[in-house]
Amino acid sequence: MKHAKLGGLELAGRFHFAVSRYSQQNLTRALHINELQPSDELYVRVDGFHMGIGGDDSWSRSVHDEFLLKQKQYRYRVTLK
Repeated sequence: MKHAKLGGLELAGRFHFAVSRYSQQNLTRALHINELQPSDELYVRVDGFHMGIGGDDSWSRSVHDEFLLKQKQYRYRVTLK
């Protein structure tokens, strides 16, 4: 994504983002989907990079080597207006 407009908020740069009605705290605490409590607020999560998820099956977290994030530090820039 290079540009996103959410109400009066604009983001510019190379990034991934998600918008949710659930806080990170709510997502971390919930063990089951029925335990999630939607908020009246929107939570915007901005990520510079995504590592591949899963592998060739649904029961392991093995990610193919070409989809791993191998550097220990990454730099990216996002502009908020």
